[in-house]
Amino acid sequence: MNSEEYMRKTFTAAWCVLWFSLALFAQGGKETQTKKYTFGGSSTVAPIIESAIPAFMAEHKGVVLTYETLGSSVGIKQLQEGTLSLAGSSRELKDSEIQAGLMPVTIALDGLSVAVNKDVGISNLSMAELASIFSGELTNWKEVGGLDEAVRLVVRDETSGTYGSFKEIVLDKAKKSPSKNAIVAKENGEVATKIASTPGAIGYIGMAFGKIITQAGGRVLTIDGVSPEASQVKSGKYPISRNLYMVSKGKAEGVEQTFIGFLLSPKGQAIVEESGFIALH
Repeated sequence: MNSEEYMRKTFTAAWCVLWFSLALFAQGGKETQTKKYTFGGSSTVAPIIESAIPAFMAEHKGVVLTYETLGSSVGIKQLQEGTLSLAGSSRELKDSEIQAGLMPVTIALDGLSVAVNKDVGISNLSMAELASIFSGELTNWKEVGGLDEAVRLVVRDETSGTYGSFKEIVLDKAKKSPSKNAIVAKENGEVATKIASTPGAIGYIGMAFGKIITQAGGRVLTIDGVSPEASQVKSGKYPISRNLYMVSKGKAEGVEQTFIGFLLSPKGQAIVEESGFIALH
């Protein structure tokens, strides 16, 4: 082999190695490339979404989803501003939000549970009594057949969808305003913990969080004699019921649409039930 042939073959081999390396690099770049999406909002919806995200990402390689627990109203505001691409909400959207192009999709049902500390001595309240307690008109448990113990209210902050739902269903219907004399908690778990640890306490939580109360010796009440169970919520008998939503800005598309579809699928609805909420079907 003369030197010219040797140089030509060496160059060809080197070129093949370089081409193959570039091809592998490009292929590897595609495999490792990820797209990140940030969702957020309701702390009530959070257990569903946080359980659904790993299952969804296992089926959709290269997609990374996160959910920030912000409260329904903050999540909806950030959705409008473009910080989030989907928002979880445990309250109904306002007319102004609908008019601004936000679109809610129901992903689950929830019965707001009313829970009390173990020392109050009651197991049931009427809707009228509940409204009078949370408006601050009734201040001692003996006024509703309980023990001689001062009522301590535990409520969510005003940006919470749970706050909005409870106010709309219980207080607004009774034409009463919420008491300002209350312990304010940022999320359902904190409400449950404060009820369990505060003598005379009463508060409202998503039904999935009731076990925190009962494990601490507290009690989830019946309302008008009806318990916050799935069958009672679906039938409409339990009076403090609501829908849980994922909200998009305009019609959901792409990964956001696929994720909502996953939540509505049999696998997603099983996650809803595993999270302590009520599946749609």
